[in-house]
Amino acid sequence: MFHHLLAGKGDPYLLVSQMAFADRALLERYLDAVQQVVDRHDVLRTAFVWEGLSSPAQVVWRRARLEVAEVELDENGGPGHEQLKRRYDPRQYRLELGRAPLLRFVIAREPGSGRWLLLELHHHLIGDHTASEVMRGEVRAVLEGRAHELGAPQPFRNLVAQARLGASSEEHEAFFREMLGDIEVRRDNEAASVASIKMRMLAGWNVGRA
Repeated sequence: MFHHLLAGKGDPYLLVSQMAFADRALLERYLDAVQQVVDRHDVLRTAFVWEGLSSPAQVVWRRARLEVAEVELDENGGPGHEQLKRRYDPRQYRLELGRAPLLRFVIAREPGSGRWLLLELHHHLIGDHTASEVMRGEVRAVLEGRAHELGAPQPFRNLVAQARLGASSEEHEAFFREMLGDIEVRRDNEAASVASIKMRMLAGWNVGRA
């Protein structure tokens, strides 16, 4: 959220993906399946508020309808997916963090064909690429009639309560200092340093949950 507020425009933590559907009916089926998955998970119905508050808060909406915008593409503007990519470039475009879900969908009929294009905007605050893959797996299960096979979702409020009440800020600082204190951040190879930190945190998380 810090980076969202710091950036004057755009959002470096906005994830973008695109899909194509043979017809509008298939597109609508997909969006309906996504809505069912959003209805299942608290985290996908979470908004972030801070104005007028002493500290930022995460608010889980009881119901969060998908926001779907239909746009018209230029017949002479090049490939449809490129037009959508340019129009919703994360360097220029951003989501309102106070309105759940932090997912937005843009649909358009592809010029010169009967296909429908879909662009999805997914904010990193409610999940990274791995979480997106889990979400797509559940959407696939719904589309294939296997929704009954999905496990019970974990209430997000439990994780929030644990994070806010389970340990003090001093305890959190001590935990991460012990886990990451021996890693030297190399300015000449920051990517490698970040990768080391991520792997160490993943290992610590797995041990903590065992």
